[in-house]
Amino acid sequence: MEMGEGIAIAIGAALTKWALVVHLGLVMTLLAVNLVLWQRSRREVILTWVLAWSANLLALTALTADTFLTQDPAWMLLYCPTKMVFALLMVRGIMMFKRDRLAMFHLSRNWAVIASLLFCFLLTMLPAVDRQAITFLVAGSVLAFGTLFSGLRLAQNDTWFLVGATVLSGLIALQHGLRLFQTGADAAGVLFISSLWFIDVFGEFLIGLCCLLALGQRALDEMARANQTLESTQRTLRSLVDADPLTGLFNRRRLRAFLDSTRDAGGSLVFLDVDDFKGINDRWGHLTGDQCLRRIADALREVFRAEDGLFRVGGDEFLVVVPTMKPGPVGGRIRQLRSRLAPKGTDVIPISIAAGIVELHPDLPMEEALALADTAMYSDKASTKGVG
Repeated sequence: MEMGEGIAIAIGAALTKWALVVHLGLVMTLLAVNLVLWQRSRREVILTWVLAWSANLLALTALTADTFLTQDPAWMLLYCPTKMVFALLMVRGIMMFKRDRLAMFHLSRNWAVIASLLFCFLLTMLPAVDRQAITFLVAGSVLAFGTLFSGLRLAQNDTWFLVGATVLSGLIALQHGLRLFQTGADAAGVLFISSLWFIDVFGEFLIGLCCLLALGQRALDEMARANQTLESTQRTLRSLVDADPLTGLFNRRRLRAFLDSTRDAGGSLVFLDVDDFKGINDRWGHLTGDQCLRRIADALREVFRAEDGLFRVGGDEFLVVVPTMKPGPVGGRIRQLRSRLAPKGTDVIPISIAAGIVELHPDLPMEEALALADTAMYSDKASTKGVG
């Protein structure tokens, strides 16, 4: 062997050892991060990845001992099944993360251990020099094709990068296994194999990074859904608080905010009061009185626009805020309202209302507008000689 070739082989061996050290540090870091995440969230998918990285750490420890200490076939018999456990559990974790429902992947984690032990038994029948290459081929096939199978069946927008990274890492492992069969022990072969180790490190770094990114994306999605649910609940509660339970119209709590939102647009404010509502209750009962109030609310919804504010502010008192509409057209709608509430020729109890209309403008305070509308309503009541 020439001196130059010997130096190249030594450099390749040193690079391989350096790649193993870097790989070992990377796996330890990923295992520590996943352990922290497991302690915080207790998700089964994270526990599966903790077990996967633990198996990978054990495999790399065996390989490092074989490389740095002594080349004992027992180290490879430990490396091979633990590497298989890593590949199987990694794919299982991805499929759990994607909420796969295939029954074969809902077995206990023991199936991964059993499959790996069977694989280990088969390896004992192979020459020691081929065991590492066979492990790369089988583990790479599991990572690439197992993940690709689940990705094609259950593609999700938040896991495509995780599936892609795992498939790529599996293909790298397959390439590594094939090269171990094909590459000789000369200088070029040793240097090439050392470069493959660094590519393997990159592949598993990519898997670990994408696992963390996928968990982060899932957490953000869950937070967004929780915020949407919270906002929807708040809107529902707010509508319940701001709504009159009998008529479904707004109550007085919502009045100021609605007036403030329409102040610049101007419009009209209508104060409505039922004539002799006490007489309706005394003669026909309070249930009939409640039905009359609901009839008024329904008639208001029919007569006025969707953007108008309809309020019940007292027992038989109603307010209507009509943005951008002058009192003249509003008066026409009040006449329609009275026609609906006092139909002729029916057995429905006729309802008579008094109405006061005030024009709104930005300089008119809410309290003053309400007082003016109230005064106008009593003037209308007096003009028709109604009894409140």
